Amino acid sequence: MLMHKIVASGLALLMIQPALAQVQPCGAPADAVNASDEERLAGIVKSRTRGLAAALLADRAADRVTISALYTPGFTPTSSLPDGDYQCRTIKLGGMLPAVVYDYFSCRIGEEGSSIAKTSGSQRFSGSLTPSNGGFFYRGALHFGDEQPVLYGSDGERNQVGCLYQVAGEDQRYLLELPSPMFESLHDVVELVAR
Repeated sequence: MLMHKIVASGLALLMIQPALAQVQPCGAPADAVNASDEERLAGIVKSRTRGLAAALLADRAADRVTISALYTPGFTPTSSLPDGDYQCRTIKLGGMLPAVVYDYFSCRIGEEGSSIAKTSGSQRFSGSLTPSNGGFFYRGALHFGDEQPVLYGSDGERNQVGCLYQVAGEDQRYLLELPSPMFESLHDVVELVAR
């Protein structure tokens, strides 16, 4: 059974990787992040690959299908991001567990596509979005539901960096990838779907 899952995981990775090669990883503007976060961002492809390899071995077939469906269409370059309310869910790849797929919560994109915030749930985040390499560079920070938002740089353990991409063939669906998060997982993905 384990060998079957390993083979299936390897085949899924082979199918997903070419679709993702169409968009280059986003980059941070000069002096936008500290050195360790710049390193995390530079390692986004490695973080994604390691996370996917672990997640595609998850026991729950439904989780494996959800994760494969996130990446199979690939990404499409975009330079605009519509303001508005989105439903969003976090998917944790690898780490303490092979995969964790959370329910949908509420997110908001505002300021002409330059800000993003997860506005419900116990773990939230907020930050800025900057166009970069056909996607958007994200710089923000984690905060909890009973706290005010935290600014990037005020607590290194809560800093987040990542890339937001449009899913190919879907004009109202986006993935925000958070490489090498500080806690729990190897790679986090936030799926956003416009309401």
